[in-house]
Amino acid sequence: MSFAFDSSSIFEAILEDKISVLAGNYTLDLAKYELGNLVWKRSVLIKDLGRDECRKLMEIVKRALNLMEMLDMGCNEADVAEIAENLNLTFYDASYVFLAKSRNVPLVTEDKDIRSRVGGYVKVLSIKDF
Repeated sequence: MSFAFDSSSIFEAILEDKISVLAGNYTLDLAKYELGNLVWKRSVLIKDLGRDECRKLMEIVKRALNLMEMLDMGCNEADVAEIAENLNLTFYDASYVFLAKSRNVPLVTEDKDIRSRVGGYVKVLSIKDF
C-alpha cells in the first residue's frame, strides 16, 4: 500500500530514524520548501541547530525526498481551494489532502488540526503508525 506524506510526517520520520517508510511513497514538491523552512526555523528562531547541523539535516532531508515520488499539484488549484474551504484548512494543507484523495491513499500527517478535520474524507495516519 502507498501513502501520501506531508512535510510534518517526513520531518518526524527523519527525527525518528524511520526514513525507510518514505521510500516509494508520495509527497508534493511543496514539501521541500516546507522542510527547508522547518530546518531554518530550528536554526534561526529556536536556535537548537548550529550551522553544520543545519547543513547535515538539509542533506538528510534531500536524501529522504529523493526516496519519494514528488508530485506537482498540476492544474488542480480549484479542487484544492474547494477542499480548503470545505475542511477549513490552509491551501497548503489542503494540497496534501488533495494528493491523498486523488491517489486514493491514506494521508500521513503529524498535524493535529489536519487530522481532526479530514477524518472521513481521507484515511489519516501518523508516522507512529509505522
